Amino acid sequence: MRRLPVFVLLLASLTACHPGESACAAIGLSEGISLDIPPGVAAGVTRVSLELCWAGNCVTESAPSGTHVFIPTRGLPTTPVRTTVTLDDGKPQVLDVTPVIAYPVSKACGGGVPVAKLVVTSGGEVRQGP
Repeated sequence: MRRLPVFVLLLASLTACHPGESACAAIGLSEGISLDIPPGVAAGVTRVSLELCWAGNCVTESAPSGTHVFIPTRGLPTTPVRTTVTLDDGKPQVLDVTPVIAYPVSKACGGGVPVAKLVVTSGGEVRQGP
């Protein structure tokens, strides 16, 4: 008889949970471009400058360097963006980057914004990351 309350409580807690459902956290993402720089390269870089051009408009932003740099960019499209990255060496690297919609939790929770990830290789070359 003593096991009955424990069994009922266990059964109630198991049936109260619905597998596959998840709560949407109240968090958000910022639209923009992130740039990952390997520590060996980042040590020699003090500032990162990005020029982003799409639909006839260009936006230039810069930020202090580090191993991970994020530059918020409002109005970023999900079509190719001409991107010019300039590190301390002063040599601009131009590439076309296509931002994708990213979600803070899941597509079902909404809140998706366009983002793009750039990666600097150990040789100092900039490419779009996954």
